[in-house]
This record gives sequence, structure tokens and C-alpha cells, in this order.
Amino acid sequence: MSLLALLLALAMGALVGVLSGLLGIGGGIVMVPFFYLLMAMPEWSGIVVASEHQTALAHATSLAVILPTAVSGFLSYRRLGTLDFDVVLPLGVPAGIAAVFGALLAVAMPGPLLRVGFSVLLLVSCLRLLRSDDGTSVTAHREAGGGVSKGAAVVGGAGVGLLSALLGIGGGIVAIPILLHWVGLELKRVAAASIGIVAFAAPAGILSYAAAGWGVEGLPGGSVGYVALPLALAMIPGAVLLAPLGTRINQALPVRHLRRAFGLLMLVVGIRLLWTNLPQLPGLWTG
Repeated sequence: MSLLALLLALAMGALVGVLSGLLGIGGGIVMVPFFYLLMAMPEWSGIVVASEHQTALAHATSLAVILPTAVSGFLSYRRLGTLDFDVVLPLGVPAGIAAVFGALLAVAMPGPLLRVGFSVLLLVSCLRLLRSDDGTSVTAHREAGGGVSKGAAVVGGAGVGLLSALLGIGGGIVAIPILLHWVGLELKRVAAASIGIVAFAAPAGILSYAAAGWGVEGLPGGSVGYVALPLALAMIPGAVLLAPLGTRINQALPVRHLRRAFGLLMLVVGIRLLWTNLPQLPGLWTG
């Protein structure tokens, strides 16, 4: 990794932390396109990755950065007494199991197909930002359901874990609708349950990516399987330390226009990813 890439990673980690606290978005939504960019330009980033491994590496490394933040949030909610283990465990255990399959599926899938899936997630996320009227999630304006159905919790938790590991995201964009509409969770318990699921899913996904990539050639130096450890370590301090700053800014300033501006940026990035990867899909089936 070049000095320029290291400095950019440090700055991006700080940005991820601030945006996570400020806008309530998952870090993976920001990090994964950044990793795509670094690997697409090895001439200045110094990060040389075989093309068939780039997407899996980006998603695995994103999970490695997300994990400390998820654990920190998990412990914070536990100290506050708002973490309901009767909800988190039925969701988190299947999420962790499904994350293993999500990581293995990501390694087996063609990179362009996986990037198209991520770009669709990006476009869904940007629509949520653009539709939001204030600093809260769009979903938070809906009415919560009743009690937790164990069957729905298992299916919902597995869905969150699978997509979280598959796409290298924290899982909130997937977890919140599932928690509200499938599980019927009370709105005030959604945030704690969401971060609790991620705390279960992320380690399983990371370990699976690490095991699947162990001994694979064409990965950058210092990688543990598909996890680019030096890159993750450069981003973790800023992501963890600056999230509280974003939260304080959120409380002090109106962020509606910032959310919409960032949503437009995500829209551009998502469309560009679709534009560059969709034409490659027919060749996957014919080749």
C-alpha cells in the first residue's frame, strides 16, 4: 500500500465514522466503493489484487472495519440496559450462521454480479436518504408491530447475516425493515437489536472470508485470507473514534440537506457501478 493510499484510508476511516454518526448510515455503504477504487488503480494505490479476488477482498475488509464499531455499539446498548437479549439472540445466532454462507457465496460468485448486487443496495440506500425529512431513518416513521415471532426472527436474522457478509455491509439497511415488518419489533428496540445482529454476523463473516482466502495467490501483502488487514487497521481508529462526533453534530445541526446531498452522491456511484458491471453479466453465462 502506497503512502497516498494509507493517507486516504486514514481520512476515509474518519469520514466513515463521522457519516455513520451523523447520517445513521452503515460504514460499508461508503467503504466498499472506496476499496473498489483503490484496487482499480494499483498504479497509485500500490494495492495489487488479482481481478477475480477484488470484490471479495473489498467486502471482507469492509466487514473487518465494521466489526469494532458494532462491538462498541453492542456494549454501549448493554450498559444502557436497552439491549434485549430475548430479541438479539434469536436473530443474532442465525445471522452468524448465515454470514458464513454469505461469505462463501461471495467468494464463489463472479465479481461483476456481486458488484451489481452491491450497486442495487446502494441505490436503495440513497432513496432512503433522499426520502428522509430529518435526521431519522425513513423506516422510523412507520408504526412498529407487536411481539416477536420466533420463526420470523430466525428467517429475518438469517437474511440479515447472509446479505451483510455477502455485500460487506453493517446490515442496518437490511435489518431495520426486517425487524419492523417481519419480526414486528417495537420501534424503540430496533437500533439496539440491529447492532446486536451485526455483532454476531460480522465475526462469522470475517472468519469465513479469512479461511476461504487462506493460501490464495494474488492477494496484497499482509492480508489474512480475503481480509486486507493493513487497510482495515488504517481505517478502524477514525471509524470508531469519530462516530460520536458525528452523533453530536447530528444533535446540533439540521442535517436534512446533507443527507440529500450524500444521497445524490450515492445515486451517482450506484448508477456508475451498474453501468460498468451490467454489460459484463451476459458474458458470465455464455463464457
